Amino acid sequence: MITAYIALGSNVGDRERHLDQGLRGLRAAPGVEVVRVSSWIETAFVGDGPEQGPFLNGAAELRTTLSPTALLGVMRALEREAGRASPHPRNHPRELDLDLIFFGDERIDQRELQVPHPRWHEREFVCAPLRELGVDVEARPRDVRPEVIHDAGALTTRVAEWAAGGCSIGLVPTMGSLHDGHASLIRAARAQCDRVLVTVFVNPLQFGADEDFEAYPRDLERDLAVCKAAGCDALFAPAGAHMISDGFASHVGTGPEATGMEGALRAGHFSGVATIVARLFAMTRPQRAYFGEKDAQQLAVVRRMRADLGFAVEVVACPIVREPDGLAMSSRNVYLCGDDRAAATVLFRALTAAEQRFRGGARDRDGLIAAARQVLDAEPRCAVDYVELRRERDLAPLPSGDVDGVRMLVAARFCGGERPVRLLDNLAWSTGGEV
Repeated sequence: MITAYIALGSNVGDRERHLDQGLRGLRAAPGVEVVRVSSWIETAFVGDGPEQGPFLNGAAELRTTLSPTALLGVMRALEREAGRASPHPRNHPRELDLDLIFFGDERIDQRELQVPHPRWHEREFVCAPLRELGVDVEARPRDVRPEVIHDAGALTTRVAEWAAGGCSIGLVPTMGSLHDGHASLIRAARAQCDRVLVTVFVNPLQFGADEDFEAYPRDLERDLAVCKAAGCDALFAPAGAHMISDGFASHVGTGPEATGMEGALRAGHFSGVATIVARLFAMTRPQRAYFGEKDAQQLAVVRRMRADLGFAVEVVACPIVREPDGLAMSSRNVYLCGDDRAAATVLFRALTAAEQRFRGGARDRDGLIAAARQVLDAEPRCAVDYVELRRERDLAPLPSGDVDGVRMLVAARFCGGERPVRLLDNLAWSTGGEV
């Protein structure tokens, strides 16, 4: 017999009747003995769901010969008998909510069942009834998320456990210094996947000799806070040796997607990106990987690499997240001095000026580029590296003449602070057709 603890809650209809009905069902279930039940307490709803009424909550101590998944099956059946729809929208009102908090000392991380229950220790409406039942809540294990992993072997073990538990995995590769743009990727992964893995690795392979590898912002504690708020399950922050060991010699080549723009200005950059992303794909075997559209050329390179090497992962593009004044969020924005920060909005203003001309009927490639250039050239603090108009679906170069289904990309440097800050931005537009 295993001792298990469950939490009970209801905030729809006759709440006490629903809770009593759940307990009767547990007592009638073969292999389940209800040992003790706490008193009911009323608590306000906690979570990000729709506005709803207060809950009656409590806890029960069980003794059972059932497996964890079999006990979960009994609990789900009792929820349905109480009128709860299945599947049930997350954090919506429910007639009966039964959660398995502890099952002996077992740790379970499966698609349908996590034990200890995530965030139980953050919910006083769970802790108070457990204390009433004599549980030393301070001594109980806590499934703290995100779990921080530094070792590549530990990462492989965790990913294998998720896969064995039927979990889909969403990967969010980053170089850290996380901001709301990264958080949007994590939230997108959270909405589509059972487990979300964020990686933080400042990749030396994608920096040139004169670039800012050593100066690139690093703040793992803040990154961890962003990951927690956005719903990340694990954060992989390896030392360099776990990603690039002594004697590392295998590098991924790149194709036409890496030609021009960043590829022309940063020799070897995209090979470095593709190599580490491919290594992460191989290590983590995700179903989906999430990348921001701000780095549109990088996204095109990763898509080609995924297809050419046959990785069974869907590459998901997520929209650019902007500051209220239009500046695209970037880890490098923190290095902009006050005047350069104000001037940097010129990138988005230039893109939108060209888009407005397009929406007004202009289609000529060179004329649209000139419209963006005019805005950029009017800002003296902005040193333009390039303005290009590419085909949206693959970033292929476009000949002179009329265009449609395009993405305009711009890169520029702002040099008024302690170090030059190089920023990228882009914008796509189409009439619905394509030339």
